Amino acid sequence: MFIEFMSLESVYYWIGHSTAQVLRITAVFCISLCVLSPALALPPATFNKVRTEYFRLRNVDPTGVDPVHQQAWDKLAREMRSAVSSQSGSFDSAQLRLLAADTHLRLYRSSKNAAYLNSTEALLIPLINAHSLTPEVQAEAHILRGDAALCRQDMVLSSEAYQAALDLGGVSSLRAEQRLIGIQNGTYRRFMPVGDLEVPRVVPATGRLGSAAHRPTIVLDPGHGGEDAGAVSSFGGEEKEITLDIARRVKTLLEGRLGYRVMLTRDTDRFVPLARRTAMANLKEADVFVSLHVNASADHNAEGLEVYYLDNTNDEASRKLAERENGVAPGDGVDDLSFILSDLIQSGKLEDSIVLSRAIDGALRRSVIAPNRGLRSLGVKKAPFFVLVGAHMPCLLLEMFFIDNPNEGRKLQHDSFRAALASGIADGIRSFLAKR
Repeated sequence: MFIEFMSLESVYYWIGHSTAQVLRITAVFCISLCVLSPALALPPATFNKVRTEYFRLRNVDPTGVDPVHQQAWDKLAREMRSAVSSQSGSFDSAQLRLLAADTHLRLYRSSKNAAYLNSTEALLIPLINAHSLTPEVQAEAHILRGDAALCRQDMVLSSEAYQAALDLGGVSSLRAEQRLIGIQNGTYRRFMPVGDLEVPRVVPATGRLGSAAHRPTIVLDPGHGGEDAGAVSSFGGEEKEITLDIARRVKTLLEGRLGYRVMLTRDTDRFVPLARRTAMANLKEADVFVSLHVNASADHNAEGLEVYYLDNTNDEASRKLAERENGVAPGDGVDDLSFILSDLIQSGKLEDSIVLSRAIDGALRRSVIAPNRGLRSLGVKKAPFFVLVGAHMPCLLLEMFFIDNPNEGRKLQHDSFRAALASGIADGIRSFLAKR
């Protein structure tokens, strides 16, 4: 009944029509797809199939530029176009369009074939023009449209798209605001994927941990680094320095007392892309991955220790924290699509990650909270931190108090307090591994 819209678009593109003409043709065609009868609603099995394959590829090739996976990405794009051509206005259909637009944008970035970029924009137009979708879906569509406009170096359109996403509010507004600032100060390229991002590779389960001869491998991730200082206190302390110092202390304790093999994702003041940090843990077949951070708040009065495992959440405070931690990475443009968990990887370790989080929280309560009156733990929580996406082992992100809180910021400057934090983290890891 319908001609596959990518093929139609390609015909017009390659016979010499202008980009504007192509976009008008594809826009009209895509909009027509949105008014199909409910009888043509997208079958759940079809949506689940392409969504599963999308997240599988996101896990093994997050930037979409690995030549090994290009055929798989291209095949997925064709399947998505076929599914879109038989969809109506359901929620799954809107989600499929977002995934398909992101897939085509990745293919454009790796191939520089303008047909993929045209398809990205055509997929988004019905979502942007629709009135029945949630503001969050429309905001995601505006952000992707802005990213596509950046590929064309169209700063006016990209700014308009990001502003539209910002105006819609919700959890996407911070990312839209960051992109607008990036355009204004000339650092917008940070939202474009770069070639040096190492990607998580699939590492088969080895079952080594139950062996008496196994020497546990721990990967500690000192957050931030280099040009990314992280949060800063009124005392002059920087998050990147605190996390590195405590990571080194934990390494010394685990290696010296327990004989564990411990590696740091960075051992100097340098920036390491988020995907590379998890990739290192996967490459080393680590038994545990712990990302270390210190927190900050808008009013400088928040307080407490927090331990996070990877999962989606409806808690606004947790999502805002995740957006702040995710938003600082030069290179990849991280959006909410990155946070949807794949059953192929991390969900298989979800329960272990929760147990690990509770073990470290409990140990820190004993080593840090109990001896220091006025300090407290805010407990174990879940949030969509990108640095944990794709990990093949139990993992967590630890926020070691608030650096901008006058009391906690002052304590974080003291050697004895950092030593107590390191001791609690090491003891929590030991306790977790001893029970496995």
